Amino acid sequence: MVRQRFSLRVATGLCATWCWAASAGGTFTVVCGAKVVREELGQDRDLPRVVIEREAGSWKALSGEAWTGANAREFYFTLESETKDSPPPSVRVVWPGVRISRVLGAAGAVTPTPDGVRFTLGRGRAPTSVGTSLVEGAVHMHLFHNWEVRRAGSYRGGPWPAVEIQAQLNYLFAAREMCRAMGFAAGDDPGFKGDIRLYGFESNFPNGHVDHPPHFHIMLGWPGWTGTQAGHFMLDGKGRVVKNVLMADHGTRRESATYGPDAVCRMRDPDGKVGFELIVLPGGSGVVMRRAEGQPEFRIGPASDAGSALDAVAVFRRETRTASWERLCRVRAEDDAATGRMEIWVTGPDGQGRAEALTYDVDTGSLRPAAAREPQPRRN
Repeated sequence: MVRQRFSLRVATGLCATWCWAASAGGTFTVVCGAKVVREELGQDRDLPRVVIEREAGSWKALSGEAWTGANAREFYFTLESETKDSPPPSVRVVWPGVRISRVLGAAGAVTPTPDGVRFTLGRGRAPTSVGTSLVEGAVHMHLFHNWEVRRAGSYRGGPWPAVEIQAQLNYLFAAREMCRAMGFAAGDDPGFKGDIRLYGFESNFPNGHVDHPPHFHIMLGWPGWTGTQAGHFMLDGKGRVVKNVLMADHGTRRESATYGPDAVCRMRDPDGKVGFELIVLPGGSGVVMRRAEGQPEFRIGPASDAGSALDAVAVFRRETRTASWERLCRVRAEDDAATGRMEIWVTGPDGQGRAEALTYDVDTGSLRPAAAREPQPRRN
């Protein structure tokens, strides 16, 4: 195990409400923001303009791609005030010639104007993160929907990481099957204080979240998030897991450690108890998860002999470290972030399988009420 600095940032929560931060001058600031969605995809030469109409004296716009920007789908912006009790302001977004379909982050009605929209901001950051949450027992998933039109931050330039996006999606749903097989999804008590969190990565730099390079997460979540043991399973350009970067934010201090192939990463709860162990296998063969040494081991790894997780990821089990691996299932997931539809296929070793479809809001990731799970034809 090698302790080192790493460029990933540990998230402090998925969706903050009233967002406080210490500024460079030592004063406290509060921010709020919104996302304005256009009816059709398009590109404009200039950014839309935000005019603060009420409480203008205490608010100013934040610059930089983390806080204010536009893509083919939306315009987002963030305002800041150094006055602790500043009420959220009323604003007018000037976006000539663009048909606006909705505003996320507004409090109350949105009024059309000849060149844009007018509304009062709600209390919270600009809702630029787009993800879907799924909970089953002690297993909490959060699936970020990576759409190329929203690429930003470290993902703005260079080749679009389509291979890594597909691989992490397959790995996440295979990890869900692994956690089911280990009994973690059967109830809310996993045998330690906390839960298991399976998260992907996001490529649109929401509120400055540098989720780069591509990876997926297996975490031992602490109540309240602070202290959560966040394993970042880094992927190479072929979608192979190469190492685990463990991070934990304890508020006053942060921890970071890198676990290479065959190194045992022990995930501890707030009481110091080991909830489970994680091991990256050599040669991109996947990740082993077990409750403790000497107990049954489970593995997620490429389903193909070529060692690629691009097509599917398989789940394996063995009773002891010297026993042979037994395949439990093969998992493939597909996500169409442009239409808000995800499909997952799980196939057993006998060729029998099950499938589910999730439909979600393209701009927020929230599940559609009537279409959380739809039966689908079996796919081998």
